[in-house]
Amino acid sequence: ILQCTAVILHSDCNPYKCRCTRKGPKIRYKDVQKLEIKPKHPFCQEKMIFVTMENVSRFKGQEYCLHPKLQSTKNLVKWFRIWKDKHRVYEA
Repeated sequence: ILQCTAVILHSDCNPYKCRCTRKGPKIRYKDVQKLEIKPKHPFCQEKMIFVTMENVSRFKGQEYCLHPKLQSTKNLVKWFRIWKDKHRVYEA
């Protein structure tokens, strides 16, 4: 069970608010513009995966919160990092 770092009487101190839903659209790593690993709320301890979609994709710049323990999320992060490293523009 997740514990909040905030005051116990804090109304937002709910462990279920700290998790992302397990359901969401199928996301391809090439459609991701930005990937962040951060807590869902400031009082949460467990970090979630946030992806911001490309404006040209069918998701049009929307942000999605993904559950980090899902195998599909792990694969997305792995392939996104490989793809970004391969297509990184090197500066002089």
